[in-house]
Amino acid sequence: MLRIISYNIRGITTYKKQQLLKIWLNQTQHDIVMLQETHMTKFKHLNQFNNSFLDYNIKCALGTWSAGGVLIMIKKKYNIIDCGSDAIGRIVYMKIEYNQLPILLVNVYAPTQRTERCEFFKDLFLYLPTTKWTIIGGDFNCTPNNKIDRSQLALQPDNLSYRTLLREVINPLLMIEVFRRKHPRKINYSYHSDAGNIHSRIDLFFSTNVIYKNVQEIFYSPVGISDHDALIMIVKIPLINNDKSFRRWICKSDVTKRKTFIEKFHKIWNIIIKNADFNSTEWWKDFKTSLTMILQDEERQLNHEIRRKLNDLINEYRFRANDPTKEDLIKLDIIRQRIKDTLTEKFLSVVSNQVDRNLKCLGNLVKTRFSHDKANQSRIIFLIHPTKGRVENASEMMEVATTFYQDLYDFKAIDKDYWKELFKDLPTLSQEDSDFLEQDITMNECHEALKTMPLGKAPGDDGLTVEVWRIIFPVIGERYLHMINTAKLKGQFYNGFLNGLLTLLKKDGIFNGSMKNFRPLSLMNIDYKVISKVLSIRLKKMIHKLIHYNQTSGIPGRSIHDNVQLIRSIIDYHSRNRISIGLAQWDQEKAFDRVNHLYLFEVLKQFGLGCNFINLIKLLYTNSTFTINFNNNLSQKLPFNSGIRQGCSLSGFLYIMCLEPLLNLMRRNHNIPGVLIPGSQYKTIAHKILKNDDINVEIKVLAYADDICSVVYNANDELETYAMFQKYSKASGGKTNEAKTKIFWISDSIDPPVFNAKVEKEMCIFLGIPMNNKGHLPQVELNKLINNIKMKIGLWSSIKLNLCERSTVLKTFIISKLVYWFTLMTIKKDIIKILQKICNTFFWGNIHPFVKFHTCVGRKEDGGFGLIHLESLVISYRIKCGLTITSTSPKIWQFFALPYVGLHLYKYAPWLWSNLIPHFDDDNHFFGEVAINTAKWLRQGNEATKNEKDKSIYWKFINKNIYRPPVCYERISHLKNIPFYKIIHYCNLPSNIIEFWTSLANFGINTRDRLGKTMEEKKCLFCPLPETLSHLFITCSYFEEIFKLLFEYIKNKFSLSITRNGNEIIYLHIISSITSNKIQKQVTYTIGNYLYAIWTYRCIMKNGSRKNQLRRCREIFMTNMRYLPFDNG
Repeated sequence: MLRIISYNIRGITTYKKQQLLKIWLNQTQHDIVMLQETHMTKFKHLNQFNNSFLDYNIKCALGTWSAGGVLIMIKKKYNIIDCGSDAIGRIVYMKIEYNQLPILLVNVYAPTQRTERCEFFKDLFLYLPTTKWTIIGGDFNCTPNNKIDRSQLALQPDNLSYRTLLREVINPLLMIEVFRRKHPRKINYSYHSDAGNIHSRIDLFFSTNVIYKNVQEIFYSPVGISDHDALIMIVKIPLINNDKSFRRWICKSDVTKRKTFIEKFHKIWNIIIKNADFNSTEWWKDFKTSLTMILQDEERQLNHEIRRKLNDLINEYRFRANDPTKEDLIKLDIIRQRIKDTLTEKFLSVVSNQVDRNLKCLGNLVKTRFSHDKANQSRIIFLIHPTKGRVENASEMMEVATTFYQDLYDFKAIDKDYWKELFKDLPTLSQEDSDFLEQDITMNECHEALKTMPLGKAPGDDGLTVEVWRIIFPVIGERYLHMINTAKLKGQFYNGFLNGLLTLLKKDGIFNGSMKNFRPLSLMNIDYKVISKVLSIRLKKMIHKLIHYNQTSGIPGRSIHDNVQLIRSIIDYHSRNRISIGLAQWDQEKAFDRVNHLYLFEVLKQFGLGCNFINLIKLLYTNSTFTINFNNNLSQKLPFNSGIRQGCSLSGFLYIMCLEPLLNLMRRNHNIPGVLIPGSQYKTIAHKILKNDDINVEIKVLAYADDICSVVYNANDELETYAMFQKYSKASGGKTNEAKTKIFWISDSIDPPVFNAKVEKEMCIFLGIPMNNKGHLPQVELNKLINNIKMKIGLWSSIKLNLCERSTVLKTFIISKLVYWFTLMTIKKDIIKILQKICNTFFWGNIHPFVKFHTCVGRKEDGGFGLIHLESLVISYRIKCGLTITSTSPKIWQFFALPYVGLHLYKYAPWLWSNLIPHFDDDNHFFGEVAINTAKWLRQGNEATKNEKDKSIYWKFINKNIYRPPVCYERISHLKNIPFYKIIHYCNLPSNIIEFWTSLANFGINTRDRLGKTMEEKKCLFCPLPETLSHLFITCSYFEEIFKLLFEYIKNKFSLSITRNGNEIIYLHIISSITSNKIQKQVTYTIGNYLYAIWTYRCIMKNGSRKNQLRRCREIFMTNMRYLPFDNG
């Protein structure tokens, strides 16, 4: 049991109080004590307290004149992993190890003044290291519910503070207020004011869900030392056998930019060059060990520098905070901001994903949420043991996982007698193509492969990232290539080079404890990925010559859209013509993981690949191993004797090559039926679409990687197809999962025959898209998706985001699945309107729209916010589909499209009209929509052919048909001659300043000069004139000193002269005379901070929280200008 006490002691500097506390603690069982308002402001106070409590480890945040100080004291039997505090005595945290788990304890004393309290809550997340086992306690100076947590309402009850705490910290971190959740109706008070006869519950504990589930008891207990009661929580932390737990090291990208790292690397490399034995591969292992050591040393140095910087700022803050002058108060604000910036910089450096770090439009709090969700996503709570049933112990779960994957990747017995039949009539590469693949790997190929790898992806078990290799590869590249060639000669790499870190990803759906509910992803080291990427780039250029067009996965020119289009068209065609048909979806159990390696190498040989290329593939699979990462526990190394690695750039190509013999066997089997494509019997039509002389095209099977769909009309067809799968399984080691195989029966009049597989008649899901027996989206599934979108919007609404961030969240995290569905299926316009309204409501939040909708949907560089316009999105995808047809790209589904597009598009592609087939004008049909929208697009003068490199049809459509320029373009003439909004968005200003400036330029900033106001109410806060936008930012005499500061800065830095008028400052007329893009961005950055400093200072004055000090405005401006972007200095 872990017993935790939180208590506001109201001063603990006197010897008497310390002894009273000690007596009370001796009478109360406890392990950890959190104290608030210690009133300890000097180190001598802390030393006296330590001497009184020698049995505890104590971490204290000394208080200042405005904050009382907080501390955490923990009995010395517990191991402290980490600890820290803020600069002003309001936050202290301590991470301890308990039952081999990291428990984070955070002690908080919130400000008593409401405005300061809300600002404090907004920054609180910066002090919280991420862990699943987190407890936040303390005096929050606000009540969760004013009705039941306060004896009587104050004259002005505070309804804002707790909402801010929930929005900024508790909800994003998925935490729970423990007492109220445990006792929903119980009324208890922790603070008692005799003077005002007010009693309230402001001392609280928050915890993560896993802590809450283990809370045995929580209650308030009187102490008598202060006017607060102690809050006591008893937690039973489960014992976890975590002997093999590890903290995985991943190199931080910032380390590689340090000059000291480059110097150390060159020293190590020179030693390697002089002493290594390059006739073996072992030297590479020694080099990586040395590289890892210097990187880890540089990280320690970097962390030390950050800590020293923070300590210097904290010490300066404490010095100035004691009896501060007016100038000190201004400096304290600047120091607080610098501390926040330093903490934010440190926080961003440990965000695991480079994509998350680069989403500049998303706030840090959102990134925190991502990290928290990702950490919990891979956590496994229980598994089903084959003999013991449900197990939750770490060692037993590891045993289940190890046994499962050891069996899965063990050598699979195969029957080579089936190879001859399976490999018959396979296509082969020409000698020229084979010679291309056979070439020796070059240094340039390796370097280019490294450049194509995305940054920020999780590395292998060595922790070395792509960023590291990009920096050092120009130096080590030739030796690396020599090491690869040495391994090829010896037939294998050194032990450990081919070890993969197996990460388990939960599949969608309900988790039932089975290991089959996970998809194993092999995280390989970058030095392995370079060679596999080179081979995959080569193979990608030849793969379309080997794989039939019915397989679309990963092959250039083909996509998953082709399969969905064809399946939807088959269902629609047979439903309209009342022809009964069944579509069988065959499930291959662990398809990638069961492929026998001997079968893989033989397939490559049968396709005509040369010995050199095959030997390189063998090299990547010989003596390979894997280690399972299970809940941060590592298994022993296990042999990888079968299967194709998932997570390797080669794996997709290798698997579809292994599967192609099966698909080819099914196409050659005359006993397996197919669908005769309507119109393919006519040679002229077939030649136009397929670019060959094939006629009577028959579709028997479709595949997207291991998702295989075939045609069945009766039970015999099913059995014959199943027999083909059995032959493939015996030849390759695969296994057909009969329980998950489904048949979708399409018929209104005839019941399905008796099949062995499960039969669906109403709806089935093909490649992630639900379809009914008419080929349409089922309304039930559409309603589910809409509800899911509303739920996501509800979650994201709890986070404070600006308009640019909300636009990005909408497109990236909320409607991405919706877009995939709408791309390939018809959708009613009223549904689109409903969804658009939902998106618009989320976008504006509680703000009154100050920019027109038709402007918001424009690009950010054009003055919009990039707000998604769903109707235009759907139309743009229809146009893309239409241009695919008119450009005569060979697609089987074009046969089904022909009757619906000929009437509208024959003017632009005459071959689309044929007297041999009927033509329809049906705007409710998918291809009818395609034809109508494409025809309108072409009538506007756009090209009739599809440019694969052109990804901007959506934006072209928006700009021509929807977008309206901002209102400022109509009033400010020179804006047509400069990229006003583009420069604002690309000058590295913070997103909140960009949104402010965009609002200001569009007259969306509310000043005091509004209708219905008296002259007194309209008056400027700083002078007697009315406060208009032009007055506040341009003509107000009060800010003349700030303008002089801006004038001198721009003149000294850029040798430019700026005048004080709206066009020059707000609308950047000054940059029209600047030719350098860099200087344009820097001047824009400077002016943006000038405008925002005035607005920030004005808002501070409006709220009446500070005295009239222009010096504060100047400090805000200069703080933001402490560095210039794009400035090497």
